[in-house]
Amino acid sequence: YLHDVGLFDEQLFLYYEDLELAWRGRARGWRYRYVPDAVVRHVHSASTVEGSALFDYYNERNRLLILTRHADSGIVVKALARYLLVTASYTRRDVVSPMLRKQAPRPRIPLRRLRALGGYLRMASRLCRRR
Repeated sequence: YLHDVGLFDEQLFLYYEDLELAWRGRARGWRYRYVPDAVVRHVHSASTVEGSALFDYYNERNRLLILTRHADSGIVVKALARYLLVTASYTRRDVVSPMLRKQAPRPRIPLRRLRALGGYLRMASRLCRRR
């Protein structure tokens, strides 16, 4: 399989690299089956802490990157539009509304999402060329 499909994409580093590998395999004709007796043990968030800045960055960035590389353009456009709308909603809730109430803004989530979007934008053109 790995000889035919290739190894993990090292640019993804954390999160979604396994899905990206499977998507490449599917494009090359590989099929996947459910085996009810198979047992897989997965340590969730073994590399990072769920909810940490590192987790949020790679999880969001890589999800958008693999969609851009493998999904139809309509799905990519919808995912990016949704990402921007959700980010705007967090910005309204955590930054704008508190400021209007003369409270301290809480920009942590919007800033993390914007950072992930920036990372995505830096890498997206390279991934599209390899599509």
